[in-house]
Amino acid sequence: MEQQRVIALGFFDGVHRGHQAILRTASALAAEKGMQSAAVTFESHPRAYVRGRAPDMISTFRRRCALLQEAGASLVIALPFDRRMAETSPEEFADLLKERYRCAAVVCGENFRFGKNAAGKPEDLSRFGLETHTVPPVTYGGRVISSTYIRECVRQGKVGLARRLLGRPFALEGPIVGGFQVGRTLGYPTVNLCVDDGILLPRRGVYVTEALVEGKRLKAVTNVGTRPTFTDADIVSVESYLLDFSGDLYGEAIQVGFLKFLRPERGFADGDALREQIGEDIRQALAYRG
Repeated sequence: MEQQRVIALGFFDGVHRGHQAILRTASALAAEKGMQSAAVTFESHPRAYVRGRAPDMISTFRRRCALLQEAGASLVIALPFDRRMAETSPEEFADLLKERYRCAAVVCGENFRFGKNAAGKPEDLSRFGLETHTVPPVTYGGRVISSTYIRECVRQGKVGLARRLLGRPFALEGPIVGGFQVGRTLGYPTVNLCVDDGILLPRRGVYVTEALVEGKRLKAVTNVGTRPTFTDADIVSVESYLLDFSGDLYGEAIQVGFLKFLRPERGFADGDALREQIGEDIRQALAYRG
């Protein structure tokens, strides 16, 4: 007989500290029962189908799956959220877990909802024959940690708080692409990160960041914005100046973790004034200890 599973249930956007508590509980329970620990998530946010628009994602799908495994899920099961899934009743969803995914026990948050019209509650999973364990919300500063709260923090530039809620820095990832070469003309060549559509972006401004590229972690200064000194175009880019690095990274994958908000983006009278400010931003980044 194939090994049964303890499954953590949720969408897990960001895999924040609240999600991590669910995954740790599932992993520990699986070890206790001699079962495999797994996480069930969806490829796309249910709201994208139900309402036609999903919230901006804290992490890419690929990153979410990697974070779920780092948090204790030995297997990630990603289900499509389409018309068939949207019409699946709570009981049918429980049967799917039992019959297709060999689920013997589930772990979820107290507010987990599932099935058509989100009608199913954790107690229904138990009623449908699954051993069910719920994990209470994790709080920080008296407020429940949630993906919505983290999005709020990131949009306001509160990346230090977002880091405490996530248990790691908020990060963007993607390939390095060609930019406008503005930084190079100022003596500070930058790498331009291509961010997927639908991914959450921080408040426009300048940040102390940490870049992971080619297996190396490098302190950096990152600008999220439109380069108002040089253009009126409202096209947001994410550009990082990597400290103590030189070389060509076009096409390489990069992950940029946001550590501290330094200042809002603003226009400067000329390139010399901007160059001077960039130098100050770099000095602050070098002095940052966090």
